Amino acid sequence: WTKTFVGIIFTIAALPNSSTAAHRIPNSAMTSQSPRKESYARGNSSRATMLTKIVVLTSLVRSSHAFQNNFNTRLTVGLEPITSRIPQNPYYERRRKHCPHTPLRSAALFPVDGPSPELGNDAQMSLHDTVQAGVSSTTEEDNSRISLKDKILLASSSGLGIAALLGLLSMASAGCWRYFLAGGVCAAVSHAIPTPIDVVKTRKQIDPDLADVNMLKATRKLVKKEGMGVLWSGLGPTVFGYLIEGAVKFGVYEVLKPIIKSFLHNLAAATSIGFFNSSLLAFLLSGVVSGFSASVMLCPMEALRIRMVADPDFAPDGFVKGGQKILRREGVAGLVKGLNPMILKQVPYTVTKNVSFDIFTTSLYAMMRAQNMAMTAGMKFTVPFVSAVVASILSCITSQPGDMVLSLINAQEGDERPGAIFRRILKSDNGIAGFFVGFKTRMVHVGVIVTLQLLIYDYVKRLCGIAATGCV
Repeated sequence: WTKTFVGIIFTIAALPNSSTAAHRIPNSAMTSQSPRKESYARGNSSRATMLTKIVVLTSLVRSSHAFQNNFNTRLTVGLEPITSRIPQNPYYERRRKHCPHTPLRSAALFPVDGPSPELGNDAQMSLHDTVQAGVSSTTEEDNSRISLKDKILLASSSGLGIAALLGLLSMASAGCWRYFLAGGVCAAVSHAIPTPIDVVKTRKQIDPDLADVNMLKATRKLVKKEGMGVLWSGLGPTVFGYLIEGAVKFGVYEVLKPIIKSFLHNLAAATSIGFFNSSLLAFLLSGVVSGFSASVMLCPMEALRIRMVADPDFAPDGFVKGGQKILRREGVAGLVKGLNPMILKQVPYTVTKNVSFDIFTTSLYAMMRAQNMAMTAGMKFTVPFVSAVVASILSCITSQPGDMVLSLINAQEGDERPGAIFRRILKSDNGIAGFFVGFKTRMVHVGVIVTLQLLIYDYVKRLCGIAATGCV
């Protein structure tokens, strides 16, 4: 660098002063000299100019050779993370195999003869690490923006969801907001409490080392390996996601029940088909619509939760940053790639849970009225509690296959389709039983969730002035 700098300065200072003979010979001298002497003076000036150029160019060439050798030494070490992916000749492949700890120089791009005396091995490794970190940070910076297409998809889907919800509320009776409030509170609280159980269940489904051990042993392994904090992975998206999901699921279900029941009654009268005039059919259809709506609302948060559970280091700065990371890397598709298994899970889960809870509470209260039993505070707790336990068992069984596929598809990056995962499970050694991996752990998890959820829902409804489920 010093030789180059001196050469450039010398060039700037010398060449303009020697470019013409007029700059070296005064006008008076030129007029007084004979033509022969004038030609001789011009020849001396030209030779001096040529000599100056030769000295300058020699200095620049020497300094450029020194700079090139130094530059090649540093650049080839730094480019190893990139050039290592380029096929090398057999000599360098053997060198990589037998000397894995020696910094590899890519002779295919920059031939370097021997180690550089100006850069030791420690400095080379340090530079290697620095450049490798720079390559990683460059990759992060390249993905640091959410594309315009994804922004439009987010805005349009949010607008459609809000419009559909407002349209549904306009057809409902006054005070229907209480169903949404009760549903959101009960779902958020009931899913937050058993988060450690859900973490163990998810890790058993995606980690082959934990698949064949019971829940207690799997919990001990996780805590010993990753600490107690791993049991609360994904708590943020769990609470936020199920707050929205519960509000939509219970609110839409309760609002649609009278609307669909009235529609089916009119349809039965118009077609003279008594099958349509059925409360059970109205409950089932309401459950299907509410389960589908809840799946769409929950899918992004569930994808983020499973990613955080599968990789605790994925979002160290919180679930909001984790969601932004998925959007930058995979786009909106990364958040909704599990929509099909989510629907496969949530629709049977919602239909079974809500409808069975409605049917069992209605039947038990009707039995109590038929036997003239007093409606004490204890009975008001016992009836929904028993109904909730039965509903939790049934909903766990019907939604287990969808939950298994959902866990596998959201646990990793990529675009593997749910159908491919479904076939892979069927072709595995477990066969159909592969869909029920982690079922016992999930039975405990879902049992706690659904029982708490339905009890809280029934209690909050009564606090808001709505009759308990099944009483009317």
